[in-house]
Amino acid sequence: MKLTVDGSELTFVKASRSHWDGKECVHVSTKGTDAYLMESDDPSVIVQTTVRNLAVFFAGVKNGEFDHLVVGALEPVSV
Repeated sequence: MKLTVDGSELTFVKASRSHWDGKECVHVSTKGTDAYLMESDDPSVIVQTTVRNLAVFFAGVKNGEFDHLVVGALEPVSV
């Protein structure tokens, strides 16, 4: 998905496990040291952070630090 943010066209990507038609998804893009997140439900709202902060957050997700926040939200999926 392409969107213009602060005058720059950015390509946003979503997780492969997200809904097949792009709905109900969190999309992420980067440009330089900036990172952008938005939900497909309302692409007019974009959260901006740094690539470093996003990387630290992703590391926490991979470590399971946020698992307690989403217990029961997903059906078991085989990888």
